[in-house]
Amino acid sequence: MSEPGQVAAAAGAGAHPASASLFIVERRLPQIDDYQLTVLQAALTAAAGRFSARGDCVRYLRSIFLARQGRLLSLFMAESLDAVRAVNEAALVPFASIEPAIELPGLAQPYLPSPPGPGGVPWR
Repeated sequence: MSEPGQVAAAAGAGAHPASASLFIVERRLPQIDDYQLTVLQAALTAAAGRFSARGDCVRYLRSIFLARQGRLLSLFMAESLDAVRAVNEAALVPFASIEPAIELPGLAQPYLPSPPGPGGVPWR
């Protein structure tokens, strides 16, 4: 298993620098509605895009909203916690915490790609 914040990468995955780590940003949003969630997501996406365009290695990946608890968990990939903090502050979206995370892929997302089967088609 990788250290907290490290991405379990398959050989040749290459979409992210070797030093990229995962981070979870937690927000408490008990009164938020669907429209506000959409605006929040757009703000995070735009802020991460601005930082990436200027050479900071940070990407907003996705969020999960736990409606009953009023919690939003947002997943970022970045070289540092400070970069994730800066993006979230630039997006003007308050947060409760930022923590390094470890991705545990499910069966549909194995750590290593499946070898090709007959005719070069991957096994499923």
